[in-house]
Amino acid sequence: MEPYRNRVGTDMEEFAWIVQVRMKERYGCGKTARHPVQIQIIAGADVAYTGEYGIGVVVLMSYPSLELLSHVYTKRQVLFPYIPGLFAFREFPLIMAAFEKMKKIPDLLFIDGHGYAHPRRFGYACHAGAVLGIPTIGIAKRPLTLQVKIPGIEQGSYKEILMEGEVTGITLRTKRGAPPVYVSAGYQTSLPYAFRMALDTTCGRRIPESIRIADFIACKYRNYFS
Repeated sequence: MEPYRNRVGTDMEEFAWIVQVRMKERYGCGKTARHPVQIQIIAGADVAYTGEYGIGVVVLMSYPSLELLSHVYTKRQVLFPYIPGLFAFREFPLIMAAFEKMKKIPDLLFIDGHGYAHPRRFGYACHAGAVLGIPTIGIAKRPLTLQVKIPGIEQGSYKEILMEGEVTGITLRTKRGAPPVYVSAGYQTSLPYAFRMALDTTCGRRIPESIRIADFIACKYRNYFS
């Protein structure tokens, strides 16, 4: 794998940046005035890793009850390394392969990663939504910039994330006293909508329920295959 990773660090990495810019120009992200209507099914996606393989999981949940309806998964070799800003190229192939097994299409997808809060304003959540044609919201556990302000300890407290003077997302306290998450709009969603849906689906925990359950199931599969 090492020779491949060296090539990714040069030609393929450069190509990925070009693809990202082209997708942003074509699809845009994070500033729509339209929002998903009549949300009945939401989805969450996450990936767990074991060696050179990744296990992508997508869960479907009813909304607003957040009852788990079903899940799908796939296990494949990971061919792209972790490069900040290009996370979609590492994880999305696994999620897309899992999506191909789904019998129902969700109205909204939560992604464990950034959306508009990205140096090029087209993060993983934007990428995934544009390819799948599904509105998305990005929920990340870590920021892509060190210039973030920490909100108060109360649930619902937030601070804007500024990149080059532009508000690209928020640092949001979803659970009192827990570390904040980094919320941004994805494909066909806005930041106010992402803020509301993030708080509406956490169930008293730090991470929105759809992503939390996807992560839990992915880890179960990882343990099974390890």
